[in-house]
Amino acid sequence: MTAPGVHAFLIVIRIGRFTPEEKNTVDFIRHIFGKDAVQYCIVVFTAEDQLEEGQPLEDFINTAPALRELVRACGNRTFAINNKLNGEPLARKTNRLIEIIDNMIRNNNGTYYTNAEYQRIERQRQEEKRKREEEERRKKKAEEDALIARTKEEERKKTEQEIRKIRAEEQRTREEEERKAEQRERE
Repeated sequence: MTAPGVHAFLIVIRIGRFTPEEKNTVDFIRHIFGKDAVQYCIVVFTAEDQLEEGQPLEDFINTAPALRELVRACGNRTFAINNKLNGEPLARKTNRLIEIIDNMIRNNNGTYYTNAEYQRIERQRQEEKRKREEEERRKKKAEEDALIARTKEEERKKTEQEIRKIRAEEQRTREEEERKAEQRERE
Protein backbone atom coordinates (compact mmCIF):
# COMPACT_ATOMS: atom_id res chain seq x y z
CA MET A 1 0.00 0.00 0.00
CA THR A 2 1.09 3.56 -0.52
CA ALA A 3 1.29 6.25 2.12
CA PRO A 4 -1.06 7.68 3.22
CA GLY A 5 -3.33 5.34 1.21
CA VAL A 6 -4.82 4.49 -2.16
CA HIS A 7 -6.77 7.28 -3.83
CA ALA A 8 -8.09 5.10 -6.65
CA PHE A 9 -8.18 1.51 -7.80
CA LEU A 10 -8.09 1.50 -11.60
CA ILE A 11 -9.75 -1.54 -13.15
CA VAL A 12 -8.28 -1.67 -16.65
CA ILE A 13 -10.30 -3.39 -19.39
CA ARG A 14 -9.51 -3.53 -23.08
CA ILE A 15 -12.45 -2.55 -25.28
CA GLY A 16 -13.64 -5.50 -27.32
CA ARG A 17 -12.54 -8.06 -24.75
CA PHE A 18 -14.21 -8.74 -21.41
CA THR A 19 -12.83 -11.84 -19.68
CA PRO A 20 -14.33 -13.91 -16.85
CA GLU A 21 -11.51 -12.65 -14.61
CA GLU A 22 -12.52 -9.08 -15.33
CA LYS A 23 -16.14 -9.95 -14.53
CA ASN A 24 -15.01 -11.07 -11.08
CA THR A 25 -12.80 -8.04 -10.42
CA VAL A 26 -15.23 -6.28 -8.08
CA ASP A 27 -15.74 -9.45 -6.03
CA PHE A 28 -11.97 -9.87 -5.86
CA ILE A 29 -11.47 -6.27 -4.72
CA ARG A 30 -14.23 -6.63 -2.13
CA HIS A 31 -12.68 -9.88 -0.88
CA ILE A 32 -9.16 -8.50 -0.61
CA PHE A 33 -9.85 -4.90 0.39
CA GLY A 34 -13.35 -5.05 1.87
CA LYS A 35 -16.81 -4.15 0.59
CA ASP A 36 -16.22 -0.39 0.83
CA ALA A 37 -13.17 -0.47 -1.46
CA VAL A 38 -15.32 -0.21 -4.59
CA GLN A 39 -16.09 3.40 -3.70
CA TYR A 40 -12.47 4.03 -4.74
CA CYS A 41 -12.72 2.16 -8.09
CA ILE A 42 -12.70 3.57 -11.61
CA VAL A 43 -13.12 1.38 -14.69
CA VAL A 44 -10.54 2.42 -17.31
CA PHE A 45 -11.11 1.21 -20.85
CA THR A 46 -8.11 0.99 -23.16
CA ALA A 47 -8.19 0.81 -26.95
CA GLU A 48 -10.88 3.48 -27.19
CA ASP A 49 -10.15 3.56 -30.93
CA GLN A 50 -11.77 0.08 -31.15
CA LEU A 51 -15.22 1.59 -30.54
CA GLU A 52 -17.29 1.84 -33.68
CA GLU A 53 -17.21 5.28 -35.28
CA GLY A 54 -19.25 7.63 -33.09
CA GLN A 55 -20.21 4.90 -30.61
CA PRO A 56 -20.42 6.31 -27.08
CA LEU A 57 -18.63 4.34 -24.37
CA GLU A 58 -21.96 3.92 -22.54
CA ASP A 59 -23.41 2.06 -25.55
CA PHE A 60 -20.45 -0.33 -25.50
CA ILE A 61 -20.87 -0.85 -21.74
CA ASN A 62 -24.57 -1.63 -22.20
CA THR A 63 -23.81 -4.44 -24.67
CA ALA A 64 -22.72 -6.74 -21.83
CA PRO A 65 -24.82 -7.05 -18.65
CA ALA A 66 -21.82 -8.22 -16.62
CA LEU A 67 -19.79 -5.23 -17.79
CA ARG A 68 -22.68 -2.89 -17.02
CA GLU A 69 -22.89 -4.41 -13.51
CA LEU A 70 -19.13 -3.96 -13.00
CA VAL A 71 -19.36 -0.28 -13.97
CA ARG A 72 -22.45 0.20 -11.77
CA ALA A 73 -20.68 -1.41 -8.79
CA CYS A 74 -17.86 1.10 -9.28
CA GLY A 75 -20.23 4.06 -9.04
CA ASN A 76 -20.48 4.40 -12.83
CA ARG A 77 -17.00 5.92 -12.85
CA THR A 78 -15.46 5.21 -16.25
CA PHE A 79 -12.66 6.53 -18.40
CA ALA A 80 -11.57 5.52 -21.90
CA ILE A 81 -8.25 6.13 -23.59
CA ASN A 82 -6.96 5.58 -27.09
CA ASN A 83 -3.70 3.62 -26.86
CA LYS A 84 -2.37 5.43 -29.93
CA LEU A 85 -2.49 8.90 -28.35
CA ASN A 86 0.70 10.79 -27.59
CA GLY A 87 1.81 14.33 -26.95
CA GLU A 88 -0.80 16.96 -26.07
CA PRO A 89 -3.87 14.75 -26.70
CA LEU A 90 -2.45 12.14 -24.31
CA ALA A 91 -1.69 14.83 -21.71
CA ARG A 92 -5.31 16.10 -21.94
CA LYS A 93 -6.66 12.58 -21.49
CA THR A 94 -4.35 11.97 -18.54
CA ASN A 95 -5.50 15.22 -16.94
CA ARG A 96 -9.12 14.13 -17.46
CA LEU A 97 -8.40 10.88 -15.56
CA ILE A 98 -6.86 12.90 -12.73
CA GLU A 99 -10.01 15.07 -12.66
CA ILE A 100 -12.17 11.94 -12.36
CA ILE A 101 -9.99 10.75 -9.48
CA ASP A 102 -10.19 14.18 -7.79
CA ASN A 103 -14.01 14.19 -8.16
CA MET A 104 -14.17 10.71 -6.68
CA ILE A 105 -12.05 11.82 -3.73
CA ARG A 106 -14.37 14.81 -3.17
CA ASN A 107 -17.40 12.52 -3.37
CA ASN A 108 -15.70 10.31 -0.77
CA ASN A 109 -15.40 13.35 1.53
CA GLY A 110 -11.69 13.66 0.82
CA THR A 111 -10.94 10.17 2.11
CA TYR A 112 -8.85 7.49 0.50
CA TYR A 113 -8.41 3.81 1.07
CA THR A 114 -5.87 3.54 3.88
CA ASN A 115 -3.44 0.93 5.01
CA ALA A 116 -5.35 0.89 8.32
CA GLU A 117 -8.51 -0.11 6.43
CA TYR A 118 -6.59 -2.84 4.62
CA GLN A 119 -5.17 -4.08 7.90
CA ARG A 120 -8.64 -4.06 9.46
CA ILE A 121 -10.00 -6.11 6.55
CA GLU A 122 -7.00 -8.43 6.75
CA ARG A 123 -7.62 -8.94 10.49
CA GLN A 124 -11.26 -9.73 9.74
CA ARG A 125 -10.22 -12.21 7.06
CA GLN A 126 -7.70 -13.81 9.40
CA GLU A 127 -10.32 -14.03 12.16
CA GLU A 128 -12.78 -15.65 9.75
CA LYS A 129 -10.06 -18.06 8.64
CA ARG A 130 -9.21 -18.85 12.26
CA LYS A 131 -12.90 -19.52 13.00
CA ARG A 132 -13.22 -21.78 9.95
CA GLU A 133 -10.09 -23.68 10.96
CA GLU A 134 -11.33 -23.97 14.55
CA GLU A 135 -14.68 -25.27 13.29
CA GLU A 136 -12.86 -27.78 11.08
CA ARG A 137 -10.73 -28.89 14.05
CA ARG A 138 -13.87 -29.20 16.18
CA LYS A 139 -15.62 -31.28 13.51
CA LYS A 140 -12.56 -33.46 13.03
CA LYS A 141 -12.26 -34.00 16.80
CA ALA A 142 -15.96 -34.89 17.00
CA GLU A 143 -15.51 -37.37 14.13
CA GLU A 144 -12.44 -38.87 15.82
CA ASP A 145 -14.27 -39.10 19.15
CA ALA A 146 -17.22 -40.78 17.43
CA LEU A 147 -14.86 -43.21 15.71
CA ILE A 148 -13.14 -43.99 19.01
CA ALA A 149 -16.51 -44.51 20.69
CA ARG A 150 -17.66 -46.80 17.86
CA THR A 151 -14.39 -48.71 18.02
CA LYS A 152 -14.68 -49.10 21.80
CA GLU A 153 -18.31 -50.22 21.46
CA GLU A 154 -17.34 -52.73 18.78
CA GLU A 155 -14.48 -54.01 20.96
CA ARG A 156 -16.82 -54.23 23.98
CA LYS A 157 -19.37 -56.21 21.95
CA LYS A 158 -16.64 -58.42 20.54
CA THR A 159 -15.27 -59.06 24.04
CA GLU A 160 -18.77 -59.83 25.38
CA GLN A 161 -19.34 -62.21 22.49
CA GLU A 162 -16.04 -63.97 23.22
CA ILE A 163 -16.94 -64.20 26.91
CA ARG A 164 -20.34 -65.70 26.01
CA LYS A 165 -18.58 -68.21 23.75
CA ILE A 166 -16.15 -69.17 26.50
CA ARG A 167 -18.98 -69.51 29.05
CA ALA A 168 -21.06 -71.52 26.60
CA GLU A 169 -18.06 -73.78 25.96
CA GLU A 170 -17.48 -74.12 29.70
CA GLN A 171 -21.18 -74.89 30.17
CA ARG A 172 -21.04 -77.58 27.46
CA THR A 173 -17.90 -79.02 29.01
CA ARG A 174 -19.55 -79.13 32.48
CA GLU A 175 -22.70 -80.69 31.09
CA GLU A 176 -20.62 -83.25 29.20
CA GLU A 177 -18.66 -84.08 32.34
CA GLU A 178 -21.89 -84.36 34.35
CA ARG A 179 -23.37 -86.74 31.74
CA LYS A 180 -20.23 -88.83 31.82
CA ALA A 181 -20.30 -88.86 35.62
CA GLU A 182 -23.96 -89.90 35.61
CA GLN A 183 -23.20 -92.61 33.10
CA ARG A 184 -20.39 -93.98 35.22
CA GLU A 185 -22.64 -94.03 38.26
CA ARG A 186 -25.20 -96.06 36.36
CA GLU A 187 -22.71 -98.58 35.27
